[in-house]
Amino acid sequence: MEKLSRLLSTIKAVLEDAEQKQFTERAIQLWFQKLNVVAYEIDDVLDDCAAEAPRVKYKNSGCLSFMCYPVAGKLVFRHRIGKRMKEILDKFNAIADERIKLDLSDQKRGSYFNASRETGSVVNEPEVLGRDDEKRQIVRILTEEIIGDDQNVSVLPIVGVGGLGKTTLARLVFNDKRVIEHFEPKLWAWVSEEFDVKRIIKALIESVDKTSIGDLPLDVLQGKLQELLRGKRYLIVLDDVWNENSQKWEELKSVLQCGSKGSSIVTTTRMEMVAEIMRTLGTHRLSSLSDDQCWSLFRQRAFGSQEAEEFPNLIAIGKEIVKKCGGVPLAAKALGGFLRFKREENEWNSVKCSEIWNLPQDTTDILPALRLSYLNLPVELRGCFAYCAVFPKGSKIEKEEVIHLWMANGLISSNGTMEVEDVGAAAVTELHHRSLFQAVEKYVFGYGSVPAFKMHDLVHDLAQSVMEAKHGGTESNRTMMLDMRNDWLTVAFPITITGTDQFSSFLSKCGSLRALIVRSTMWEENLIELPPAISNLKHLRHLDLSKSDIVELSNSICDLWNLQILNLNDCNKLWSLPKGMRFLRNLRHLCLRRCWSLTQMPGIGKLTCLRTLSMVVLSGKKGFQLSELRDLNMLRGKLTIGHLERIEDKKDAEEACLIEKQSLRELYLVWHSERTLQRYNDEEVLEALKPCPNLQLLYIEGFKGSSLFPSWISIVTEVEVEESAAEYIVGAQESTAAAAAMSPSLKHLGLSDMPNLKGMLGREVQGTPVVFSQLQSLSFNECPNMAWASISNLTSLNSLKIERIEGLSCFPEEMLQNLSLLESLDIGYMNDLRALPRSLASLPALNELTIEECPKLKSLPEEGLRGLASLQELYIEGCNNLVSLSMGTKALKSLTHLSIQGSNATALPEEVKYFPALQELELNELDNLTSLPDWFGGGHLTSLQHLTLWSCPKLERLPSSIQMMKTLQSLTIGDCDLLEPRCEEGGEEWHKIERIPNLEIY
Repeated sequence: MEKLSRLLSTIKAVLEDAEQKQFTERAIQLWFQKLNVVAYEIDDVLDDCAAEAPRVKYKNSGCLSFMCYPVAGKLVFRHRIGKRMKEILDKFNAIADERIKLDLSDQKRGSYFNASRETGSVVNEPEVLGRDDEKRQIVRILTEEIIGDDQNVSVLPIVGVGGLGKTTLARLVFNDKRVIEHFEPKLWAWVSEEFDVKRIIKALIESVDKTSIGDLPLDVLQGKLQELLRGKRYLIVLDDVWNENSQKWEELKSVLQCGSKGSSIVTTTRMEMVAEIMRTLGTHRLSSLSDDQCWSLFRQRAFGSQEAEEFPNLIAIGKEIVKKCGGVPLAAKALGGFLRFKREENEWNSVKCSEIWNLPQDTTDILPALRLSYLNLPVELRGCFAYCAVFPKGSKIEKEEVIHLWMANGLISSNGTMEVEDVGAAAVTELHHRSLFQAVEKYVFGYGSVPAFKMHDLVHDLAQSVMEAKHGGTESNRTMMLDMRNDWLTVAFPITITGTDQFSSFLSKCGSLRALIVRSTMWEENLIELPPAISNLKHLRHLDLSKSDIVELSNSICDLWNLQILNLNDCNKLWSLPKGMRFLRNLRHLCLRRCWSLTQMPGIGKLTCLRTLSMVVLSGKKGFQLSELRDLNMLRGKLTIGHLERIEDKKDAEEACLIEKQSLRELYLVWHSERTLQRYNDEEVLEALKPCPNLQLLYIEGFKGSSLFPSWISIVTEVEVEESAAEYIVGAQESTAAAAAMSPSLKHLGLSDMPNLKGMLGREVQGTPVVFSQLQSLSFNECPNMAWASISNLTSLNSLKIERIEGLSCFPEEMLQNLSLLESLDIGYMNDLRALPRSLASLPALNELTIEECPKLKSLPEEGLRGLASLQELYIEGCNNLVSLSMGTKALKSLTHLSIQGSNATALPEEVKYFPALQELELNELDNLTSLPDWFGGGHLTSLQHLTLWSCPKLERLPSSIQMMKTLQSLTIGDCDLLEPRCEEGGEEWHKIERIPNLEIY
């Protein structure tokens, strides 16, 4: 081990040098690949050693046959490990010696930023496509927006992935006529990797003097720059900034504070953190180009002065190639330039079918430009980034899943102060801040949106190129995905095996496997049992069987001593976990979301390393008991407890010791409708399940008590209640003093399917001033007996949502009278509602009003609308008989967004023209709309920027006055069968809309 440690130190010293050279030198790629093979072998040996101790511990237990261990086993094991270590050391020695032949240096690396990347302010392209809107937006901000009194200089960052055109956009802004007239002087500096304040100041001076000033002391340079800027309204562009050291920025910023008010700095960067450190204005996140814009760029480079139409056979291929670019102009120009003198179909098809990283890098500089982002990563993040190539291109990757896979492959570990999961979360955030991940939300059936991210296609290519260079095919024995939907087996790099019948035999050859993922769906025939060979995967850390049709989990998985993550989410046929679960002592995440058939959960209480336990199901005296949760104090995130009606005594609930679980954030408590106990003890059980004060969300379902809140409710900020028989949220059992202490911290309350609910407070506690005093958000769904007037006492509300109240034709006027802080009101799916209350006028802070699926509603209250001076967004959806607004809408002077969807109206309501601040108008599913009025652009709607016309089948023409709408920036037309062809280029309506910058016609 000591020899191995010394060799590791020797190799680690040259890894940074090897990282830079691996992309251009094949010999170093091969060296890296051999190094990784040996590293994995060492990993396996260390795993075996770590697993040996617990095996010996249980050798005499006789608990299970797979735990039995012969007396001579220890000696045999030590001999085998010693032999393997000697073989590994020999290989490692050879690799260490080879580093000398490859001239790998342990000296501090030089910059990997080539001087040829240096930029200047001159726009060096004949035409820049697709950036006019963004240029105008930035120029307007720089020249028109009022800068705060506390600052002389404003800073606007432009952020985007490498090659997206940040520098080009900065050049367009720098050379814009309005900018030239507004700022004097204008200065440009290329910053790059090292934020050298002296070099930057020197570059700024030289950009004004247009001559080199030689090497001068920093003090002299600072004075000279301040002399150039003092009292002047200047513009500075700092291009290609990577600095995350706020102190260095402050050092430069202090020199630049001498300009006059209105001076501005534009900085370009790939990194959100850089933008956050420097910005005083909002960050401008650069958008991708459309496929059409990319095609135009590609065509310029590929065909030059020749007409592309001369090569019709190449146009179709070229448009497919452009899809590889993902909206990145650098890629479009590079691929077009690569094909500039190639006119054979096979040459173009070769590019279309090739991966970006396999194209010649001396003629396409796409990956070298992106690779800077990789080399700038901290060493510990490089493996995490490259590993993401295992996911299909374009997929939405769940944050939790990628963290679990990083854990399984040893790419992250705890650092003493942070748990390994938190280290993984920080890594995801860092890669997002560096523009390598794009944050998205992924919808998971039956669960809602979960945090996720995507990788730009070119960034994915970068990850694959890194993985290919460093690992070749050696990663293939570490992560395996079996896709049940398409009956094919994919091993991450780069093997594909057809047929799931090979699953078992293939597993026996995968002794080093760290992660096994079986992809199933909930609608097709799926995996029904695990093959016995699963027990051979001694190094497995991550097993994902989610959505499978497994009924009973085999005991064979209990041989997997190193298993950390077992994902059984949505295995809705699973009724039993294996009897040997208690032996999975390293298990950290047992994911059981929506496993509602589960009845047997033996040994869970012994798994004290658990961080995730999605749900537990109480099973009577012989099954799972809440006392088994007592020692699971590392649990975090969300916990669901099902079948609480099976608890006979509140003492059983107290034994769960939920108050000790400091990292638990969401608690779901479920009572089922089928009850065997003669008496209800729901209130006692709920009181006994007191959680820690860090709990954020409490969800209660099927509760049969008359009063909903326990005494500890004051620690919770959000409560969701469903299918409860309670008549009051705080009822007769509570004294006035107790009620006052109950809910001061409660901010969000959702109530659903509560047929007996009469009010928020029972008669005994009405008038208690502190109850619900901080409540901000309240929603009702299917609460038909609610006394709506009682809402008026909730004066702190800023959001109110009421849905599916059968039989209610109107709300009482007093309901809204005291809600002066209400900002959002949503009323929907009210089949009998005929009118809204006039007391809408008493909502001076209302910002957003949504009315949806109210088929009997014919008009809006004229008097009620007159008080909505703050209203900015109005959404009317599925109100078929609401064919006109009221004249009260004239008072909506602040309205910026209007959406009308699903109406029988034959014309746009006349009242719309009285919205002078309206910026966005959406008309959707107006089946009878035949035309837009002539007044549409004739001096009305003078602020309109975005117009969407969707699913208007009878709409055939646009008014000529639309040409007069100078502010209109985008027009979207979709599913309008008569209008769409007329609005295509050359159609009858084209002349009316051709000057609108952004046109989307589907």
